[in-house]
Amino acid sequence: MNWKAIVLIVIGCALAGMVLGGLFGFASGSMTPDFFARVILWEDIEPVGAATFFGATAGVLLSRGLGCFAIIVQVIFQYINRTKEELSQ
Repeated sequence: MNWKAIVLIVIGCALAGMVLGGLFGFASGSMTPDFFARVILWEDIEPVGAATFFGATAGVLLSRGLGCFAIIVQVIFQYINRTKEELSQ
């Protein structure tokens, strides 16, 4: 696995997480704006916008970590398969 593939996988995971987290934040902010109005300390911020922002931010962080974990697992499996092939020869 080359560096270009690794970077593209992590960026793709982060973008997908941002979209999914933003959609989840928008939906939860639209359904329960009173909850986010209590959680947010600033009065001039719209609860739906803040929920969308926080959802997208959390989505980027969590999915980027998941993409990095998937790459680590892929590297481990490639190493195991390579050592099995070397031992069988």
